[in-house]
Amino acid sequence: MKIKILTIALFLMIGCNQSEATVPTVSQSKVTAITIAIENASPGVVSIYRNQEVVQQTWTGRLKPIKPIQSSGSGFIISKDGYILTNAHNIITEIRNPSVLTTDTKIDVVLPGGDHYAASIVGVDSRSDIALLKIQGEDFQHCELGDSDEIIVGEWVVALGNPRNLFATANYQPIASAGIISAVNADFGIDIGSGKLLNNMIQTDASLNPGNSGGPLVDANGIVLGINTWKKNDSESIGFAIPINYAKSIAEELKLKGFIDRRFSFGINAVSYRYGQDGEIGLYINSIDYDNSGDNTALYKGDIIIGIEGYQIQSYDQLQLVLANNDTRPGDAIKLRILRENEIKIVNLVLGKE
Repeated sequence: MKIKILTIALFLMIGCNQSEATVPTVSQSKVTAITIAIENASPGVVSIYRNQEVVQQTWTGRLKPIKPIQSSGSGFIISKDGYILTNAHNIITEIRNPSVLTTDTKIDVVLPGGDHYAASIVGVDSRSDIALLKIQGEDFQHCELGDSDEIIVGEWVVALGNPRNLFATANYQPIASAGIISAVNADFGIDIGSGKLLNNMIQTDASLNPGNSGGPLVDANGIVLGINTWKKNDSESIGFAIPINYAKSIAEELKLKGFIDRRFSFGINAVSYRYGQDGEIGLYINSIDYDNSGDNTALYKGDIIIGIEGYQIQSYDQLQLVLANNDTRPGDAIKLRILRENEIKIVNLVLGKE
């Protein structure tokens, strides 16, 4: 009997010790790749509030103030001296009515913890939907930018920002949603309505809501892979982000110039032209300006351009669309597929400054 009592007591002691030993393990299990990502990235995520003054010009020429444009969105600090990346549509609204004018835009940035800063607009590029802001100060906590070329489909990601203006109601902390990278290099071309270039997008199933635009999409280490930009309205959870490598190149140009210079020339005059037995259509080059700022010496009068950068073209408008779709700039080299004396050739053309 004593042996049985001793055995039961020993079992209870072991069980209690094991229970105590599991307490730290349970606590530690709360720390995951998602919580680490949020902890690492959150200090650099900001909320952005815009107030844009609007006036309407009456038939007498008088300027009449009308209701200002107010909106909120997200952004993230990318350097300790206060540069901030966000979406261009968070900063400006295109107004199609010629009698309605915007007179002043004020940007208020709220950091985690609640500190407010007035931000200056360094540059805005509607084509890429990227804007660069600046707040005055130093030693700001900022997000680490990664390499979007190294993204793996299926890896965990977290979207951070100010969806539906919830930043303020959550003790001024960014709102997080988690998911995976569901696709890369999603191409939608140029949106005709807005003129935005929606190519090479990162697709994620992390929930995006109005206000998430401009916030970071970060990996499991809290490193930024992209800028959350838009979601498909006809889907439950398919959102898209601008790759951070592309955003960095736009930001550097905005910091240097304040705008993106896409004005280029290639010094050729060409018209649509039917060729071949089947009546295919290409662009017949009827004149070339070899003194143009670009390098077009590989082309000759009488060449027929039938393709550019892998796309078949039949008109000058199509050629311009392909170049716009590739976001080409002065100095970029493009590949042309031409027909010369019944022989197809591939030649390079370097775009010049307009």
